[in-house]
This record gives sequence, structure tokens and C-alpha cells, in this order.
Amino acid sequence: MDVSHHHKNIWQRIDWPVTLFLVLNPIIGILAAIFYYTQNNLDHRILFFSIAFAAATNLSITAGYHRLFSHRSYEAHPIVRFLFLLIGASAFQGSALKWSADHRIHHSKVDTDLDPYSINKGFWYAHMGWLFLKDSTDHNPKAADLEKDWMVVLQHKYYVLFAFLSGFIFPTIVGAFFGHPFEGFLVGGALRIALTQQSTFFVNSLCHTLGKKTYSDKISARDSFIVALLTHGEGYHNFHHHFQLDYRNGIRWYQWDPTKWTIRTLAFLGLAKKLKRISAQEILKARLQMESIRLVSKGFSADLIEQMKEKVLVAQSSLKKLQEEYELKRKEFSQSSQEKFQESQDRFFESKERFLERKAQLQLEIHLKKIELESAINQWKLYLKFAPV
Repeated sequence: MDVSHHHKNIWQRIDWPVTLFLVLNPIIGILAAIFYYTQNNLDHRILFFSIAFAAATNLSITAGYHRLFSHRSYEAHPIVRFLFLLIGASAFQGSALKWSADHRIHHSKVDTDLDPYSINKGFWYAHMGWLFLKDSTDHNPKAADLEKDWMVVLQHKYYVLFAFLSGFIFPTIVGAFFGHPFEGFLVGGALRIALTQQSTFFVNSLCHTLGKKTYSDKISARDSFIVALLTHGEGYHNFHHHFQLDYRNGIRWYQWDPTKWTIRTLAFLGLAKKLKRISAQEILKARLQMESIRLVSKGFSADLIEQMKEKVLVAQSSLKKLQEEYELKRKEFSQSSQEKFQESQDRFFESKERFLERKAQLQLEIHLKKIELESAINQWKLYLKFAPV
């Protein structure tokens, strides 16, 4: 092969506008900011604005581009969707339509050659190297549902305008309001873009390199608290890849997932609805399966581990059914009690007596089933504790 021709092909494959921006923006931004601050005093108001704007930018990507538009894990009010599209454009990561289309391909083709940012092609490639190549980025996005959303289509059509207005012009105007337009441009613009881009890129690289495979060993995605800190809660990535429709990444109350908390807050305010959640039974089943593989690999009897796992799952399933029956009986009695009282007080008191008897019985069964489930889980945890790492 002609070496010069080979090199020429490589140069032609590079998406130069994207490459130059991704490389020069952080370099120029950092150096210019250092030089600026050696000559001028720091305006804390602009710094606080830039931090808040950076958080809003990240959340527009994680809660907006990712969990709302890519996975449709909840529905949002038009105002929220508009803000996600407007502020999300300021991250200079492409339109929501293209971002989501690429991400859906990543999920459906993860760890294959068709994965746009496959970790199998190297850490750097998955992190941001894929963005330098036309092969990976120069294609028409396909997302039929999003193509019917006029807001998404509008942002995609005028993405460059949206990006520069929200990404550079807006922070410059804010800086001018405080008397330092150039500082607003540097810190609220260039530096914020560079840092928020790296935060998002970590999801594609670190989340497929660092952490534990808690729910599936069929994919490279991993769960990592450290990465969650860097990515606004996107670090519980093994969970996300296995249960991608769930609006949460961190399912425990104590797990760091600001994106989940943002979505919940929006729901509380009436600005989001239909938050999708995978059932606790399905999540526990996947986790136990992975832990059972670990226990068997450490020498424990496969039959014993399978029996213990089934004991936990059966107890959990039985408890759920009892709780559902209890709630159903309570609602039925509440709905029918007033009608029966009006028809006949005797019928009402008979119905109430039967309900209280069944209620007491269900409460006892639920309590006993909770003890059974807790005992089964504790036995499982004990085996995990003494299994050599």
C-alpha cells in the first residue's frame, strides 16, 4: 500500500471542525483564563454563575439528552424539554437528535464494531477519539420518535446557532452585566464547555473500564461511585445498560445520582410524569444471578447457591403479593364502606368486621414473610462475606 495515500486517507477521515474545537477550546480556554487571572482579580459572581451553569449543562445532557430523549424513561413538560434542548446545546455535544441516535446504537450494539464509541477500540477512542472521525460522526441520525418532535427537530436544524448563543454569547452577556464580559466568555463559556464535555465523555470511557459488573457480565459497562461523582450519577452504568428504561441509575437512596433527584423534583413540581422503574424483583434477580456466579467460581456448591437464591426470590415474590392484596383490600373497603353504610348499618359493620379480620391476618403474614425474606438475604450476605474476593 502507498504510505502517502494511506496517510492522505487518514487526514481525509478526520472531522476537522469538531477535532479543532475539541482540542483548541480547552487549551486556549485554560491558558487564557490563567493569563487573565494573573492580570485581573477574580469576580466571584461570575465564578458562581459558571458553576451553576455547568451543573445545568450537565443535567441537560444527563436528564435531558440521555434519560429523557434517548431512553424515554419519563415524560417532561414542554418548558422542561425546551430548557434541556437550549442548555444542552451549550455543551457542544451535538443536537439531541444526533446524540440520542448515536446513544441508542451504542446500547443496541454495545462492545461490537458497530458501537459508535466501543471501549474495545481503546480507552481514548471511547472517551473522545471517535468524535474526531467522520466515519463515526458524519451520518444522518435516525430516531423516528424524535423526528416527530418539533422542538427536537428545530434544535437539530439550527443546532450551531443554538450552541453558540447559549454556549458563548449568553455567558459573555452575563459577564458583561457584572462588568467582565471576557471573564464570562472564558469561564462561563470555554472552560465550562471543556469540563462538561469531559464529564460526559467519562461515561463512555471510565464507566466501561472502572467498577463492578453488578447486574450483568455480558457487557463492559460497570458500576462505580467514583465515576458517578464525575458524571452527575451516570456512574452506575452496569445497572443502566441492563435496565436502560429505568429513569434512575443509582437505585439506592444513598447512591449519588443528582440526575435522578432532578427528575424526581420535576415530578414533584408537576413538570415530569410517568417515571419508569424496573421492579425490585427483577433488579434483585439480576444481582443475585451475578453474585451466584461469583460464589460458584469461589468453590461453593452450585446446587446450594441456586437453592439459596430461589429462597430469596420466592420470599420476595410472596411478600409482594401479600402487600398488593393488603392494599387492594384496603381500597375495596374504603370504596364500598360508604355505600354499605347508607344501605344498612348492619351490613356495614359486618363488612368492617370481615375486613378487620382479614387485615389482621394479612398484617401477620406480611410480618412473617418479611422475617423470612430478611433471614434468606442475611444468609446470602453471609456467604458473600466469607467468599474470598
